[in-house]
Amino acid sequence: MRGDIYRLAVLVKLHTEFRWRLRARPPPIQEPATSVSFGGPEVVIAESPWPEHSPLVSVVVTCFNYGKFVAEAIDSVLAQTFRDLEVIVVEGGSTDGTTRDVVAALERPRTRFLFRAEPHRTGDNRNFGIAQARGKYVCCLDADDMLRPTYLEKALFLLEVYGFDVVSTSIRKFGLADDAVRLIPSPQLADMIESNHVATCAVFRRALWEQAGGYRDAAPGTPYLYEDWQFWMRLAAMGARIANITGEQLFLYRIHRLGSISSNPGLLSLDAQRPLINEANADVVTREAIKNSRACARQRRRSADGARNLRRETGGARSGLTVLLAVPFLIVGGAEKILSDVVGHLARMGHRVIIVSTLPFGDEYGDSSAAFEGATSEIYHLPRFLVPERWRDFVDYLIEAKGVDVLWIAGSAYFYAALPYLKNRYPHLRVADQLFNAVGHAANNRKYAAYIDLNLVENAEVDKWLRGQGEATDRIKMIPSGVDVASFAPRAKPRSLLAALNFDADAFIVGFSGRLAEEKAPLSFVRIAAAVAADAPIRFVMTGGGPLEGQVREEIKRLKLGDRFRFAGIVADVREYLACYDALVLPSAIDGRPVVVMEALAMGIPVIASRVGGIPEMVADGDTGFLCDSRDISAFASSIRALQADPQRHAGMRQAARRFAEEHLDADTMKRRYELALVDLVGGPAAHVGPAPRGLMDVA
Repeated sequence: MRGDIYRLAVLVKLHTEFRWRLRARPPPIQEPATSVSFGGPEVVIAESPWPEHSPLVSVVVTCFNYGKFVAEAIDSVLAQTFRDLEVIVVEGGSTDGTTRDVVAALERPRTRFLFRAEPHRTGDNRNFGIAQARGKYVCCLDADDMLRPTYLEKALFLLEVYGFDVVSTSIRKFGLADDAVRLIPSPQLADMIESNHVATCAVFRRALWEQAGGYRDAAPGTPYLYEDWQFWMRLAAMGARIANITGEQLFLYRIHRLGSISSNPGLLSLDAQRPLINEANADVVTREAIKNSRACARQRRRSADGARNLRRETGGARSGLTVLLAVPFLIVGGAEKILSDVVGHLARMGHRVIIVSTLPFGDEYGDSSAAFEGATSEIYHLPRFLVPERWRDFVDYLIEAKGVDVLWIAGSAYFYAALPYLKNRYPHLRVADQLFNAVGHAANNRKYAAYIDLNLVENAEVDKWLRGQGEATDRIKMIPSGVDVASFAPRAKPRSLLAALNFDADAFIVGFSGRLAEEKAPLSFVRIAAAVAADAPIRFVMTGGGPLEGQVREEIKRLKLGDRFRFAGIVADVREYLACYDALVLPSAIDGRPVVVMEALAMGIPVIASRVGGIPEMVADGDTGFLCDSRDISAFASSIRALQADPQRHAGMRQAARRFAEEHLDADTMKRRYELALVDLVGGPAAHVGPAPRGLMDVA
């Protein structure tokens, strides 16, 4: 008897690794976000108000011998951006001698702890918890896994607004592995017959659990079967509409050494399990059910007021402003550094910041989301989880449910086009537009000027341009950008990095750090390096990423720069590289007030840069660096040689650069001015509100 219990305990404890695993060759993924091929007219459905005394969703955390991880799982649920939830922890009769005591000692808000006297399999433990759940929806989470903060909110939005029955997400492994598993966007019964295309943590309607008879574990003494695959297949056979958020991995699946069912020699392969699971669902898996599942998946449904239940509670009370920051993307760049500094300050001062991005971006640009996550969990990359036709509904939900006071646009073309609609629908909404230069987004700024309450600019060139365009003085606020002058301070050249670069400690090093895009002219930097005499004791380093990386690498090869040039790509900490530089070179064709220039000056590094944008406001020609025409390669090369040949002048420029940064580039002043501008904006007069042109919010 004791041996049987032990074997059962091992199976329950170790089963998780394959609970969601896809086939070896899953179907190809085409769509970047949740999508289906819709057919027929849209059906309006009625979602009744959920009782106020009951949470909208119940998260059942099953724990068997995972006392080491369970607190992290619970806390990941309590950290969700949607807060109208309850947590039910089922301690499933652990046998390791410690887990029961760990769970018994836990205290968490909105959390109930249920204890079972004997070991039970996972499906049975889930059923035990769901039976006591009060939510309209259920999410099951194993105690060694976690959820990303926005998962429940995004899943519930799809469930409530578009009438889906099951919503899950792609998977990110962590711990002893680091890779992603993407799921197909809209699995039907035919797909589920072949493989499992739904993550364990899927959010589903509790009523469907009742109709399906709950999870079904394999009978004692029979081979283990994936109970979740069997359950999702059964729901699909009942006509459930399933959607997966495929563009991001919001389920964190832990790989660890506490055991794996895959190491059990008695575990059946996926191919062996498939017919057994189909046989277990033979009472509902029919040709008619497959046909019906296909028809249900193609339906277009919309709730008459789908956000009603979602508006109940989403983020907790705040005493300050609620600001929606609309950006095209969160890539690694100077603008994102400034915005993240300001967002962090706003959060510390009690304000709430919601971030929405509206353009897809690839790894070549880097991802700066982590820089914002310390200040806010409410970060929504729309292209990653919604098709464009659903963006308008989500933006409306955000503004209404979270009580947005200020829409702060920082380059999002989608939100520019949405302004007539938004200002007409939400007259209280104040709009601030961030302009870093007088090109690019400036055209949209002027096109929608009547709907913008405040223009935020960082340099005199943009201020002058706006005034020349007829913008009212009281609608322009110039806030010069700054950096943390304490963090970016003069320091010795790091010997370890010099060794890694294979440069001598006494080499004169010239660097470029920035986005590898046309406006920053990275190819010009490579050509400047080539224009400096090959026999000069000058070396060159380049950091950054972007769309021109391939061309930059090819140009380095073509010009045969050899040992004189090092390309490092995107780096974790630019300060280490700046500390190696004796001069920073930035030959931008277009620029505003580049952050890297401020960082270099703060570290006492002379700057040789183009005479464009706000750069002349920071670089005093002949004092803290040199200014050149952006296309004059020879002028840049001559300035580098002159600086290297005159150590005394170079030392004087280093001192002048640091002095200027201390007096004019402190970020604390910048952050306080942004906060004051946004607070004052809410109390000020609104911009003109006119009729909303049709279709504007339908444009991506």
